[in-house]
Amino acid sequence: MKPIDRLTARESSPLESVAKMELAKMVQEALARVSVELREAVILRDLQDMDYKEIAQVLGIPEGTVKSRISRGRAELARLLERTKREVM
Repeated sequence: MKPIDRLTARESSPLESVAKMELAKMVQEALARVSVELREAVILRDLQDMDYKEIAQVLGIPEGTVKSRISRGRAELARLLERTKREVM
């Protein structure tokens, strides 16, 4: 590791690590509540980093449907996370 890398790289504090784990848990729980067809499209795009054409081939649906499902899935996920945020605060 270069000296400059050591200066700019820093370990997460225990509090930051716990916060990241809690956020990941909240996202996973919210994602589990999204319908299967929307969830699989969102996962393939946002977590597996597949492009629309690849997702269309994997799911056997048109690209337009893939885009729609991703959009609807993200919106639903955001709504669920916002609700969770309000409950926690």
